Amino acid sequence: MALPITSKTPFDIGLGLEGTHVLVTGGCGLIGRVVVHAFLAAGCLVTIVDILDPSAAAVIFELDDRIGCYLQGSIANHAEVECAFGKAEKAFGPVHCCIALAGLDLSVLKPSESICDVDPEEWRRVFDVNINGTFLTCQRWLRGIRAANNDPYAAVLRNVSLVIMGSEAGAFGVRTMAAYAAGKSAVQYGLLLSLAKDVPRIYSNARVNAVAPGAVDTDRFKDESKQYGAQWRYEECEATVGLAKPVPPEHVARTILFLASERFSGSVHGQCIAVDSGKMGSVVWGKDELAERRRGGPGM
Repeated sequence: MALPITSKTPFDIGLGLEGTHVLVTGGCGLIGRVVVHAFLAAGCLVTIVDILDPSAAAVIFELDDRIGCYLQGSIANHAEVECAFGKAEKAFGPVHCCIALAGLDLSVLKPSESICDVDPEEWRRVFDVNINGTFLTCQRWLRGIRAANNDPYAAVLRNVSLVIMGSEAGAFGVRTMAAYAAGKSAVQYGLLLSLAKDVPRIYSNARVNAVAPGAVDTDRFKDESKQYGAQWRYEECEATVGLAKPVPPEHVARTILFLASERFSGSVHGQCIAVDSGKMGSVVWGKDELAERRRGGPGM
């Protein structure tokens, strides 16, 4: 027997993002470009900020005329962040939603066998981009919201939200790249939770959240799986992963869309959402390493 319908109001399953000005840092990256296309599909005005020159960006997006604005700049440079936001606001008005994806990832960093061997300059570079650059992005977005909120002639703000890019590394660590793991922990915990207390004081409905992907099945991950072999892939995305598979980039993009939508996630705030196929830890010892340890290898 069918249950009676108790509400006369139809449930609107649209995201309600149409016309929202979204700024995506790192929008030309392998995950970033999927995120950009997702927001375009949702009817948003999209500004991309990336270090690539405009001609390279045009190739990535195939001269897509739906791209509202492309701006070249580094998130680690205060003046360039200020310039990018200023141009974006001039083009489309306040940046309602900021997606802070830009950063140095493991594919562009040089691993070390032990933290004993880490170059302090490399550590400093990772922090400058991944922590300081993310901070500069978040700060400038929130300043823009404050200015718009105090402007009596500004249009009503909607979908006011910030999404920070974290990583499984921020929760589980990376033995061969401690700087990356430490940087992600800083932004998806300390920075996120501090902002969660701050942003509603600037604008009452403003929200901030983070996504922490696991191994994402980009073309680069596929190449790395071929390069490093089946054991590497097993340890990265199967051994300690409930679903035993990498994450499609589209799943990361859809989670970000959800967090950006005031209609769908208006009460989700200060959360770090793991998009990692159910990762429960990291592999500490490979079989060969453990065998060496049991044989009493160096330092054992």
